[in-house]
Amino acid sequence: MNRLRLVALVPAVALVVAACDAPPAPAGAAPDASPSAAQSLPQPAAAPPQPADAPPQASAPAAAPGAGAPAATDAAVPADAGAPAEDAGRKREDAGAATAARDAGTPVGDAARDAGGGRAEAPAATSAPTPGTAAPPAVPPAAAGSADAVAAEVDAIFVGKKTYVARFKQEHTQKVSGAVKKQSGALSVQKPDRISFRYDPPNQNRIVSDGVSLKVYVAEDRQMFVTPVQNSEYPGALSFLMGHGLRPSFTFTFNEKAKFEGGPVLVGKPRAPTPHYEVVMFYIDKALLAKKDPGVVRRVLIVDAQGNRNRFDFENASQPASIDPAEFQFTAPPGTDVKQN
Repeated sequence: MNRLRLVALVPAVALVVAACDAPPAPAGAAPDASPSAAQSLPQPAAAPPQPADAPPQASAPAAAPGAGAPAATDAAVPADAGAPAEDAGRKREDAGAATAARDAGTPVGDAARDAGGGRAEAPAATSAPTPGTAAPPAVPPAAAGSADAVAAEVDAIFVGKKTYVARFKQEHTQKVSGAVKKQSGALSVQKPDRISFRYDPPNQNRIVSDGVSLKVYVAEDRQMFVTPVQNSEYPGALSFLMGHGLRPSFTFTFNEKAKFEGGPVLVGKPRAPTPHYEVVMFYIDKALLAKKDPGVVRRVLIVDAQGNRNRFDFENASQPASIDPAEFQFTAPPGTDVKQN
């Protein structure tokens, strides 16, 4: 498979994996828990200087900038860091194949986890945590005014909700090559383990989880990777949509360098090491947070150990009463090379 295509797809899969990698919340636990994920890969030599929106080392909570409607500007912050703009869905082409997946933050068989780059960067697909996974330790109460407290508020918006649909723009940037891959499409989620990424034409790639299998279809290569949901590791990047919550998987600090006019930018560090990413940044819309609107998370930026960045900007988010079951079914065209992982 062309390395560029698979790598591009890997980012979206990574997002999916992130959502499902989050440990399940203990029974009766409050909704302020969350995903974990961080793929550690060898750092390339001579890495470029860290971007302005890179996760800060220290945390003092900071007041969210300009509360109001989300702004489309991100001055002083790298292109993939600030407030969502029309081009927020840009992505750098990720190299493809197994190595590509690794560069994007995902192992070969887990292309779906980081997938998002391939000719069509699909957002990460989500799946329920592996059966039998031990419940994570109790999460301590969040200090008032802290980044953890904001994350808890976000979690509360999704508790008890079964669905989520939104438009997305994806931009994957590979640090070593500087390649950027951009794509857009529609995301549908139904808890606890169904997810669908549909890319806009001419992209025909698909990422789908029906609760049993996670499928990543790369149209140009006529290949589809299939992984049993129970054997998949889904990162915490989308855990807030899958019902796992953010706090169980991450500890948060504020990114005071990112200039996002919509509200605070939360930097999530995985509570448990993960091979999918080092940190995940969540761009929160302060006005929508106050309204408990499902569009509260305007952007998710995943950064892996190699510095590759996979950004997803969401818009027109809603929580419909139901989603057509057919949305989570996909059969590859005749002649497709299906690889079982």
